[in-house]
Amino acid sequence: MKNNKLFQVSTLAAFQNKGYDGQISIKNMLSYGDTGFGTYDKLNGEMIVLDGVAYRAVGDCSVEVADLSDTTPFATLGVLEKSKEQVLEINGDMSQLIANLNKSIDNTENPILSRISGRFEIIEIHGVWAQSQPYQELDKIVSEQSVLVLEKIRGSLVGIFCPDSARGINVIGWHFHFLSEDKKIGGHVNNLIAASLNIKFKITEKLAIISKND
Repeated sequence: MKNNKLFQVSTLAAFQNKGYDGQISIKNMLSYGDTGFGTYDKLNGEMIVLDGVAYRAVGDCSVEVADLSDTTPFATLGVLEKSKEQVLEINGDMSQLIANLNKSIDNTENPILSRISGRFEIIEIHGVWAQSQPYQELDKIVSEQSVLVLEKIRGSLVGIFCPDSARGINVIGWHFHFLSEDKKIGGHVNNLIAASLNIKFKITEKLAIISKND
């Protein structure tokens, strides 16, 4: 069943090997889940998927709704809509968020999909501008992006945890993208400070690769 899996387009290994060209449409991708993240063809923005809508955060972290005909080279998503919400105390930065997530969920063997919402005292994010060939290494591209620091802002994180068994397939550990409550600002999360946030999460069975022909 789709509801019990975490799906992804391509693999991290292929993506890091300059596999930035889109593979499947956003319309096709969204048939696999309502919550997730990734990027777009030629790295044209950070992707945040919330409530079944795919948003694009470009290099200045401004956000737009992606067209369903757009494509993605790398994305991860699943179904979260029926998950229950609970309060997660953080009282610290990203490392404290991760420590408290791990303590609260207590699972290191399965992929986990989450949505973490509320007020962020500080959040540091970045977007990405579209690239052109010949493509550069991913680390170099990311290092050249501008960082935006926001204060006292409400919004949601999409957080995905992948266990060590997913090495080469996806990022190991927790990875977060942010979308502001007004849907105007977002991007990849570098760091944050928060007190308490609301969290919905699902422990999934496994990662499944979406075929181009599905």
